[in-house]
Amino acid sequence: MRVVIILVIFIIAQPLFGQKSQKRILFVGNSYTYFWNLPKQVELMAKSKELNLEVRQSTAGGVNWGQHWRGEKGLKTKELIATGDFDYVVLQNHSLSTINRLDSMMIFGAKLAVLIKDSGAKPILYQTWARQWNPLMLDQIIDGYQKVGESIGAQVVPIGELWQKVNMYRPDINLYDDDGSHPNALGTYLTACAFLRALTNQKSKAVPRRLSEKNSHDETIYYNFVPEQTAAFLQELVDQFINTSEIIKK
Repeated sequence: MRVVIILVIFIIAQPLFGQKSQKRILFVGNSYTYFWNLPKQVELMAKSKELNLEVRQSTAGGVNWGQHWRGEKGLKTKELIATGDFDYVVLQNHSLSTINRLDSMMIFGAKLAVLIKDSGAKPILYQTWARQWNPLMLDQIIDGYQKVGESIGAQVVPIGELWQKVNMYRPDINLYDDDGSHPNALGTYLTACAFLRALTNQKSKAVPRRLSEKNSHDETIYYNFVPEQTAAFLQELVDQFINTSEIIKK
């Protein structure tokens, strides 16, 4: 009888043993992704929630999906996707692609999506934001990412729309670098909170406003430092606006 009970327990628990305890994420993009090391900030936020994420990136300045596909600027994006055993691959295209090169975006978005799905991962789209001096760009950005998402069966994380809401509700909070295009520390913090919410189904409330880790010499490396009230507002905005049920299908 004891042997039978042990066998039943083993059979019930076996599917759990086969599950990966660590989720692997790959960010594919350009400087909108690597400014302030967005992937690392997502990883550290997840760690604060006791979640084990390994977040990697394939990035180069100013590149688009076509350049990722062709392996320009030393990129190894296709090889990483095919061999990396990722759960999610986040695709961020050049910030003007939805406006100037939507046809190309559709073509290479489809190519990358096939590669991602064939590898067993799920593609996620990283919607970018309008330039600071021309917020009217956002409508085309939203429309472009939505078209690509519908075409390849991928959900869109509405980062640009979040930025717009910050500009609307708290115009005193500047998310832009001095060039009016790239994110500053606050812009990357907001974006990281959104990806934490979208990719893990965890609320961003109470994630650290100081993001740091120890290096191999036991020295503390700081990635971000956000004022307390600003961090609380950005977290609440993300948790109200990001609908994880649309992004992560259980």
